[in-house]
Amino acid sequence: MIKTQTSLSSSSLRRATLDENNSTTITYEYSPLLEDFPLTHGVTYRYGGVSEGSFDSFNMGLHVGDTPEAVAKNRKCLAQVLGVDPNHLTCGEQVHGVGVTRVTQELVGRGAFSWDDSIPDSDAIHTNLVEVPLLLLVADCVPVLIYDAAHHAVAVVHAGWRGAIAHIVERTMDSMHEAYGTLLEDCYLFIGPSIGADSFEVSEEITEQFRQDMHALGLSQVDEVVRYIQRVGQPTPTPHVDLKGYIAACVVQKGVPLKQVAVSSTDTMTTDGCYSYRRDQGRTGRMAMFAVLREQV
Repeated sequence: MIKTQTSLSSSSLRRATLDENNSTTITYEYSPLLEDFPLTHGVTYRYGGVSEGSFDSFNMGLHVGDTPEAVAKNRKCLAQVLGVDPNHLTCGEQVHGVGVTRVTQELVGRGAFSWDDSIPDSDAIHTNLVEVPLLLLVADCVPVLIYDAAHHAVAVVHAGWRGAIAHIVERTMDSMHEAYGTLLEDCYLFIGPSIGADSFEVSEEITEQFRQDMHALGLSQVDEVVRYIQRVGQPTPTPHVDLKGYIAACVVQKGVPLKQVAVSSTDTMTTDGCYSYRRDQGRTGRMAMFAVLREQV
């Protein structure tokens, strides 16, 4: 496997080649903040797979209308890059809720090749098992990785606006504390590629929910998270929410050190290499955030 890197402001791209002829190459975004830990992580881009049409080409989602055979090939390709058993790929059933599940040995491999077999009602999953690849599927929603450096445990969290404002990321850290003794000062977060602050146009009702929540938490970044932008073809400015900025503000306010939070600058809606549910009007594939704990030396 050959790897090259391209610098981004708070994350980087890595290209992994599966054979000596360079005929199959996948691309994923990762955070240099986490590079020194015994952890393999990233968020896949849409290049290098076998899916066709609207799902071209490295679609990871089994629930979006793509052929199961194509998704299975793509997932096996990812497993090869990660050096893991593809049957150990583990997924939660993402329902835009706040369900958090610990992945124990009996849950390893759930959802690997069947959406119906995914861990029920689990928009966040976490584990301290090594060599178990956790997968999370996104196409605009925010993927968040949480790594507990003291207890060698990891979580992947699906945070759309509903999950974010219901504080699923913080709930996941609470669940990790119950399971492993995780402390906030030991957590490192990668808030991955998702719809950007200038793209996520919302209603006034949703805007007010974010304002009220931030005021209740005593957060001072309200005017940074909620902004009015005049879009092309619109007579007046409309409200937009910075989901990544909101999540970062919330976890830092909870107690995670600011220097231990990395935020991707990638806007999935305006980046050709990303799937975007909003840009593609619902007919699109899914990127996967992946996390695999390695043996500690």
